[in-house]
Amino acid sequence: MSADAPAGLVAAIRRSVSMVCDPEYPEVTISELGILERVSAAGDGSAVRIELVPTMLGCPALDVIARDVTDAARAACAGADVSIEVAFIDDPVWTADRIAPSAVSFLAREYSVAVRSRSADASCPICGSAVLEHRSDFGPTPCRSVEWCPQCRNPVEVVGRVDSPTSRIPA
Repeated sequence: MSADAPAGLVAAIRRSVSMVCDPEYPEVTISELGILERVSAAGDGSAVRIELVPTMLGCPALDVIARDVTDAARAACAGADVSIEVAFIDDPVWTADRIAPSAVSFLAREYSVAVRSRSADASCPICGSAVLEHRSDFGPTPCRSVEWCPQCRNPVEVVGRVDSPTSRIPA
């Protein structure tokens, strides 16, 4: 293997893995959700490590994501004998700020899911109202809370932390 092989291999695997979709939102990639952190290779290119930042450590989809990432990495290796390791890391910690703006728009438009980040509060994805009332720390999945929009009178699922003293939502 040439000296350029590990860099080329890492780039090919990163391209392939970045196209893996999240099981919960099949049209949104793990890269757009900010889950894909790092792809690295051993000096000789015989081993590749893919580091992912889970939206929450107890996410029930982690096994599915790991399998899909491994499959995508193997496909990018084009039959080369490369050891693939997928690791979920806890540093950095995932926050909603990692979600790409295009994915934030898509989640609002297609799933009526709002995103609350450190830089922007959540607004109703249905009517655009900036006023949401907190209803439950946990929604249909542990990483989403439920809010209520008094403007359009719809429940709203929100990804991201509620900054209140009573909040127990994982970041």
